[in-house]
Amino acid sequence: MTVDEHDAPPEPVVAHGADPAAGSPPAGVQVDVQGLPDTALRSALEFAVGIAAAGQKLRPPLVFPQAMRPHLRLARLDRPALSAVRRAVAADDAFRTRLGEVATAELVDELGITWLQRSEGWVDRIGELLRAAKQQADESVAEAALRKSERRREAAEQVAARANAELLGHQDAIAREQLRRDKAEDALATAGAEVASLRTELTGLRREVDRLRQRTDAEHARADRAEAATADITAQLRVVEALRDEILATRAGMGPAASPREVASAPAPAVEAAHTNRVAARALHQAAAATRDLAAALGAAGEALSSGASPAAPAAFATAMSGTGSGVAPVRPIRPRVQQRRPIAIPGGVYGDSLAAAAHLLRTPQVVLVVDGYNVAKLAWPNLELIDQRERCIDLLEDIARRHGTEIRVVFDGADIVGASAGRRLIRVQYSPAGVIADDVIRAEVRALPPTTPVVVATNDQAIVSDVRTEGANVIASEMLLAVGGRPLR
Repeated sequence: MTVDEHDAPPEPVVAHGADPAAGSPPAGVQVDVQGLPDTALRSALEFAVGIAAAGQKLRPPLVFPQAMRPHLRLARLDRPALSAVRRAVAADDAFRTRLGEVATAELVDELGITWLQRSEGWVDRIGELLRAAKQQADESVAEAALRKSERRREAAEQVAARANAELLGHQDAIAREQLRRDKAEDALATAGAEVASLRTELTGLRREVDRLRQRTDAEHARADRAEAATADITAQLRVVEALRDEILATRAGMGPAASPREVASAPAPAVEAAHTNRVAARALHQAAAATRDLAAALGAAGEALSSGASPAAPAAFATAMSGTGSGVAPVRPIRPRVQQRRPIAIPGGVYGDSLAAAAHLLRTPQVVLVVDGYNVAKLAWPNLELIDQRERCIDLLEDIARRHGTEIRVVFDGADIVGASAGRRLIRVQYSPAGVIADDVIRAEVRALPPTTPVVVATNDQAIVSDVRTEGANVIASEMLLAVGGRPLR
């Protein structure tokens, strides 16, 4: 600390009419000490400049007297600068008080700290410090004071450096916070875009749900209509099945000697069959009439020969045969033309002993299926009793009649066995008479059917197979019949 040549003790200076808005203390407040040189306050004033310069880099910046701003960049204050800074600090009591709170002995000498803090009796204490300084004002003290001042200045620079480092740290923290804020804003913008996209997608999904709901309602309505139509078709199918069963039962119950009343009351297929029988009967009547004419002519010729007629008798017989004689109708030689039944043709590409061929034969219009009953029953149910075998076989044949509309006649051996009299509604069940085997009944049944009726015989008996094939009937194996009925042998 340096001291001027003034030996008079310092006296307080009181401000009068100061402007509080300009940062000056109110009127009557003691602001400084008269007679205290500016150089004695160098450490305090340079400390104030250093704090103000470092505080400008803080956020928010440190508030300081604006009169100090021109001196913030000075490394060392000269006398005018010291005077200006002193007036500015003394006029701003708040700034000075803050400086006094942070001033330390390493940065500010005791006189400067006393001037800044202004504790009770500070003016007297400054006077004491000045007098002590004057007593020790020699070269060595001056040099020591200078060195101490330099140390304080270096310490101030270090404080400023630390303040700069802290400022940089704060700036980095601010930059990081700004970066986080920018990222948060970007994330918010992205989230907003995603929300908008999701809203658009949700709107589309709602529309799709509405369309699906409308389509579902339409499908429900269509399903209701389909159920109603199905119920109607089911009812019609029941009627058709009942009519089919009636036709099959009527056809199975009409034998070759059905009365005209039975024929007239029969369904259309039965009536058509009866009409065919009537046509055949008329042909037989015509053949019988021709036979009677031939018999009359032969009788006349025999009488002529037995009575010893003249050699002209042969001529008379010839005349009678030719119809050129007296009133006798001409008789032509009769050459019987026997119509042969033709087997049902199998479509190309279908094997004759295959399941497809068997199904094709049973679907042929007007076909009659004659079944060797026990040959089929014992093959399918070998471990059952005879009565159970017959029942199972008849059930299977009735199912085939329902599905294919085939006229079926099944023949079993023995009319006198237990249960042989039980008939069925959809198929004709026959039993061979006493002393007659079912094979002969099957042969007679095939021969009795008109040649124009297609016939199929189901058996594995090779003797029956050979005989019915000569009658033009088709033959399917018992295994194929079981397969058609849905019971294939394993």
